[in-house]
Amino acid sequence: MIEPSSPAASRPAPARGSSTMLGRFLGPLGSSEETAGPRSSIAVEPRSDPAAEAAVKRRIEKQVQEVVGDRVRSVEVRVAGRSVVIRAQAARFWQRRAVRRSLETMPLPSGYRSRVDMLD
Repeated sequence: MIEPSSPAASRPAPARGSSTMLGRFLGPLGSSEETAGPRSSIAVEPRSDPAAEAAVKRRIEKQVQEVVGDRVRSVEVRVAGRSVVIRAQAARFWQRRAVRRSLETMPLPSGYRSRVDMLD
C-alpha cells in the first residue's frame, strides 16, 4: 500500500531569515558568494606601525613648541592610528583661547585628524 506524502514533505522549506523582520533588513543568511552579494567597499586598515607613530608624535611635538612656545605650561601629544590628541595647559588663563586656536590651526601631516583638549 502506498501512503500519501505528508503536506510538510511536499513543499520546500522557506528561506531562512527571509520571513522574519530582521531577515527583511539583513537579507538571506548563507556563506556562499552568490547569496552574500557584492563585497563592501569599506576596508579595515591594519594597526599602524609603532615606530611610525613615534616619529609622527615627535614631529608634532616639535611643531607645537614652535607654534605656542612659552604660552603653555605642559603639552601632551598622543597618536593612535590616524588620530592625534593634543592636551595642553596654558601658562596663563587668558591665553587659553589663543593657545587652543593656534593648536587647532596648526598644519598636520596629511591624513591625520587632530583634537585639542585644554586642561585647567
